[in-house]
Amino acid sequence: MLKILFVIPSLGGGGAERACVNLLKHLNRSQFGLSLALFCKTGPYLSELPPDVVVFDLKTPNHWDSRLIWRLAQLLRKTRPDIVFSILRYTNVVTLLAACLARSEARILINEQNRLREEFAVFGGGWIKSIFVRHLYPWADGITVISQGIQQELIRDFDLPESKIQVIYNPVDVAAVQALSKLPVEHPWFLDNSEPIVVAAGRLHPQKGFEYLIRAFQRVVTAVPARLVILGEGPSRPHLEGLVMKLGLEDVVALPGFQQNPYSWMARAAAFVLSSLYEGFGNVIVEAMALGVPVVATRCPSGPDEIIDNEVNGLLVPVADETALAEAILRVLRDERLAAKIRRHGPDRAAAFDVSRITAQYAALFESLCAS
Repeated sequence: MLKILFVIPSLGGGGAERACVNLLKHLNRSQFGLSLALFCKTGPYLSELPPDVVVFDLKTPNHWDSRLIWRLAQLLRKTRPDIVFSILRYTNVVTLLAACLARSEARILINEQNRLREEFAVFGGGWIKSIFVRHLYPWADGITVISQGIQQELIRDFDLPESKIQVIYNPVDVAAVQALSKLPVEHPWFLDNSEPIVVAAGRLHPQKGFEYLIRAFQRVVTAVPARLVILGEGPSRPHLEGLVMKLGLEDVVALPGFQQNPYSWMARAAAFVLSSLYEGFGNVIVEAMALGVPVVATRCPSGPDEIIDNEVNGLLVPVADETALAEAILRVLRDERLAAKIRRHGPDRAAAFDVSRITAQYAALFESLCAS
């Protein structure tokens, strides 16, 4: 049995954390002994961890705390895993340095979840982060990425060897998504069911393009009665709430915050919209498809155009184009034949990303890392 230590900062409510928990739930216990190291034991997905997964709390919520590398190195010496699987860019840097410090014999597998250049532009520090990626990532025994777009970027812009990089999409637990979608939603808009509701979900951050979605929705409601619900929490909340007020949309746009179960909201939507400026993959697209909800998404780098076959199982529109976004939403709301076609083809496409398939790919990769 291979001992695998997963490493991630926390189990906050993001796509990477959801994917981590899905893998921990579904990997075969006869093949793998699973443990999890968290920089800080927090996050809404903690309650979903299987009870047999051993959790190590490094108690270092400050990512800039130099003791973090030391604490992880000590854990590697103590537990002696066969494989360390690190998820998210900062975690990858810490894990590679800790493995070096510990002189660990474990195979190190790192996972990149988002576009690098776009994130560097938003969060800054691109020059030093680029150095880490160029010079530390080659230390890893393997690199997984969640879209072909990220793979191409690592090869093209950071000179990483293609032989080390494998595309494995984030897993979606389709059966769980469908089961949870049947639970009730207490929000009054879903109780009166008087107007079609458009749903979006994601961290309230400029990356997600919610400002463009709100502006697009102003165009939508001038043409048809509708409502918009944006699920999630984040630093852009004050700006987005101010924009809703400025545009006079308080009665038709709601931001109810992070929802542990977004699927019951999504399942009752007339359309699901991803308005992002960039993505690593776009888990929520697959989740909406699994529920048979028509999806409208930006053709952002990267992910959506790897998932959606335009006009077949969803609609793709240009990035940061509120006019095109509004027109696509209106098409779904007005054209029942188009909406029905997208609903029909969505679940079949979602099945390609089901956790059973993705877990099998990871299991094969884990075995091959230790066999080489």
